[in-house]
Amino acid sequence: MSRGKVVVTGAGGFVCSEIICALARAGFEPIAVDRSFQAAVAERLAGLCRVTGAIPEVLSELQEAAPLAVIHGAALTTVPDRLGITKADHVALNSELLTATLRWARQNGAAKFVFLSSMGVFGPSDGPPQNGLLTEMARPSRIDAYGAAKRAGELLTSASAEVEFQTLSIRLGNVFGPHETARDSRQVLSLISRLVANAQCHDLIKLETPHAPREWCWLPDLADCIVNLIAEPFSQIGAVIHAGTPPIIEDLALARAVSMRVGNPQISFSTEPHAPVRAPMGHSIASAFDRLTWTPIALALDQLIPERTLQ
Repeated sequence: MSRGKVVVTGAGGFVCSEIICALARAGFEPIAVDRSFQAAVAERLAGLCRVTGAIPEVLSELQEAAPLAVIHGAALTTVPDRLGITKADHVALNSELLTATLRWARQNGAAKFVFLSSMGVFGPSDGPPQNGLLTEMARPSRIDAYGAAKRAGELLTSASAEVEFQTLSIRLGNVFGPHETARDSRQVLSLISRLVANAQCHDLIKLETPHAPREWCWLPDLADCIVNLIAEPFSQIGAVIHAGTPPIIEDLALARAVSMRVGNPQISFSTEPHAPVRAPMGHSIASAFDRLTWTPIALALDQLIPERTLQ
């Protein structure tokens, strides 16, 4: 018996397609919504409900869905220049995706709404970090088109909360996992995927910021935890939370871990001064992420790299 329907927008993408799979494993009835699904993603989601089209038009086809929850992950993460649009267009498109989905979710009886935000709302100088980590207590300041749209989305999601319509924004950090591919709306892959690709194709790993510490969320862990979060009442309605406190590793140590798994290619990096990066993600607001035990980076790489090597 289904635990309820959950609509996920952006379900053709890297993160949200894994959330769809996690929802199905947990006994929910996921409805995957996206403007397109690549062949490999469609194969992974075979047998599950997929609805293809542009938001909000496609949502009008789901008037009878009556979902328990909606997870909104549809977004443009590619910078405006690469898409050939203005910054104003970029902000408007992301905002319109969110507001249309929020309105549809409320009108169609969803009890919960999750907006997938990003640590991209923070810049390198934001803080001060708590024990070296950026928690929810830090004030974000990044104002590029992507970061501003995410921050605006958090505010709009919080403002839409009601007792019978619980909303929550989750800031995601650096995510890695299987099945990561580029698409128009997300053209830049994770640093880990780029390191693996460079090692395999060029027998060389290049680093820009060798001593930068970064958190790394193993996607299967992240997806399962988001599903667990959906299954219980939100502890703080309208809150903005971070996706836990994932494992942290410096870029150089990460490159060495990748190198040893793909034939030990040479590692090179630029001379100092290196560009500053934001502090790693941590969390201080209680949620299902408190109970999450992240897969260690080394073990996750053991699972990830053989799969990529064989592709």
